[in-house]
Amino acid sequence: MISGKSERFDAVVIGAGVAGLTAAAILSGRGLRTCVVERHNVPGGCASFYLRDGYRFDVGATLVGGFGSRGVHHLLNERLGIEVSSVAIEPSMVVHLPDMTVVRYGDDRWRKERERAFGNEAEAFWRAQECIADLTWDFSTRFPALPVDRASIVALARAFRPRQVALIAALGRNVASIIPVNAPRSLRAFVDAQLLITAQTDAHGADLAYGATALDLAREGTYHLADGVSTIAVALARATRRAGGTIYYKRSVTAIDSSRGRITGVHLDDGRHIATERIVSALPVHDTAALCPPLAAAYRPRLAALPERWGAFMLYCALPPGVVPDDFPSHHQLLAAYDTPLGEGNTTFLSFSGPTERHRAPAGARAVTISTHTDVARWERAHKDGTDDTLRAAYKEKLLAALDRALPGASKTALFIEAATPHTFARYTARRRGLVGGLPQTPAIERAFTQRTPVKGLYLCGDTTFPGQSTVGATLSGINAARSAIAQ
Repeated sequence: MISGKSERFDAVVIGAGVAGLTAAAILSGRGLRTCVVERHNVPGGCASFYLRDGYRFDVGATLVGGFGSRGVHHLLNERLGIEVSSVAIEPSMVVHLPDMTVVRYGDDRWRKERERAFGNEAEAFWRAQECIADLTWDFSTRFPALPVDRASIVALARAFRPRQVALIAALGRNVASIIPVNAPRSLRAFVDAQLLITAQTDAHGADLAYGATALDLAREGTYHLADGVSTIAVALARATRRAGGTIYYKRSVTAIDSSRGRITGVHLDDGRHIATERIVSALPVHDTAALCPPLAAAYRPRLAALPERWGAFMLYCALPPGVVPDDFPSHHQLLAAYDTPLGEGNTTFLSFSGPTERHRAPAGARAVTISTHTDVARWERAHKDGTDDTLRAAYKEKLLAALDRALPGASKTALFIEAATPHTFARYTARRRGLVGGLPQTPAIERAFTQRTPVKGLYLCGDTTFPGQSTVGATLSGINAARSAIAQ
C-alpha cells in the first residue's frame, strides 16, 4: 500500500473501459501527461473478458461494429496508429421470431430477405431508415460534439454539410413515427427487439436518427476481433502506454476534489492523491456524481428524472469441439412470444466465438455468451427475500432454452455454464446497482448528458453520456471528452 503519496498529471481518466481508454489514448498522444485509474486488473470495463479452463468470454458487449471504411473504430485507429485484426461477419445475425426466422444480411440479400419476411408494404419504412442512417453515418465520421451547447456549436458547424439538412426533419421524432400504420406485428416486434439491444428502448422510445442508425448496424458491418470485444480496450491501453500514459490497475478513485467550481485532483483508495486540472470520468453519471459533491448538487434534478435503466442476466457456456458447425452464424437474437414484454428472458441475445478466434476456445470449440435485459429491482427483491438461487435457476432455464432453439441440443453438451446477475456486475464493475447498457436514447436528445459538466475541468464519457451504449457510442463519447479536455 502506498500511503500519503502525492503526484501530478495533466489529466486523470477514471475507468479503463473503451470510452476512458479512447480519451486516454488521445490525451497521451497529444502530449498531456495522463494517468488512468482502473479498479479491475484488466482493461475493458463492461467490454472486458475473463478466462476459464481454456475459454475466454466477453463479459458484456459481444456485437462489434465500427470497423468498416467509415466506422468510428477504423477512423480512430488510423489516427492513433492502432492495428486491430478484424474479420467481417456475414450474415450479421439471425433473428428468431415466434413464427419465423429473419437473417440480417449486410449486402443486397437483405432487401430480398426483408421483403420475404415483412412484405413489400414495409419497404417504405426500410428505405426511410436507410436514408436517415446514411446521413447520420456520414455526419458522425466528422466526430461532431453532441448534444449541442454553446461550446460545441463551432465544431458542429464544421461537421455539418448541406445534404444533412434532411436530418432536421428527424428531430423530436421516434422510430415508430416512420413505421407504416398497417405494418405486420412481426415487423414491429423485429424493430423493437433490435432497438432494445442497440438503444435500450423500443421504437416508441428511440430517437429517430439514433434508432435508424442503430438498425443499420448489419449494413455497416459486424466483425470478429482477434480475442473478442476486449481486443479494442487492450489495443487502446497499449496505445496509451506507448504515448507515455500511465495506467494504475487495482486502484479506485474515492473522491474528486474541486475548489471554487474547478477540478483540483482525485484521491485513490491506497491513500494516494493526484493533482490535476483535467478529469475525464468514464463511470456512469450517477457514480461520477457520487464522487464529486458539486456535480451531484448540479445534476440532482436531472438524475432524479432519468428513466429506468436495465441490468443484465448472462450465461457463459463452454461448448466442446464438434458441436457448432464452422458456418454457423455467430449472433442470434430470439423473441419467445409476441404478447410478452421485452427482456426478462422473452428476448435473448446469443454470441458464439468464431472458428478463427483461436484464443477464445480450444480448436473446434466455442465460447458462448447468452444475455437478457432484466429489471435490477427484481434481483434486489430476490436478494432481500433470500430467493436468489430460485430466480437464477429460472432465468438460466429460459436462456438455455434460447440456446437450444438456436442450436438444438447444444445446452446438453456444455462443459460448464456460469451465470452473472446484476449483483455480479455491481461487484466486478462497481456500477451502481449493476446497471449496464447506458441510458435509453430517446427523442429528447437535448436533455442527454454531454461530455461537459458544470464543474470546470471535469468531463464525462461512457454509456450514460451521449451517444450512449456500444463500443462505437463509447468511443465517440471518449473522443468528445478528450477534445474538450484538450481545449480547456
